Amino acid sequence: MSLTRDQKARRAREILEDDVFVEMITAAREGYVLQWTLSEPGAVEEREALSAANRGLDEMLRGLRRLIADWTVEQSRQKTKKGILK
Repeated sequence: MSLTRDQKARRAREILEDDVFVEMITAAREGYVLQWTLSEPGAVEEREALSAANRGLDEMLRGLRRLIADWTVEQSRQKTKKGILK
């Protein structure tokens, strides 16, 4: 079953506001930073992997925020159109 844009945006908002989700993202970030800090100075591959994992989190969060932003813009446009048509 495919979700509508409205359903996806509402679900994205629920996810971003979920305390457990926020806690897990925060813990993951802190873990990446800790591992980076404790890595050996020459551990370039390890640091690159940690950096990529952190960027992956950023991209996931950005995608959720984009769903909400696009939906918000669409809702605003629909309200404007309705106001013009009256």
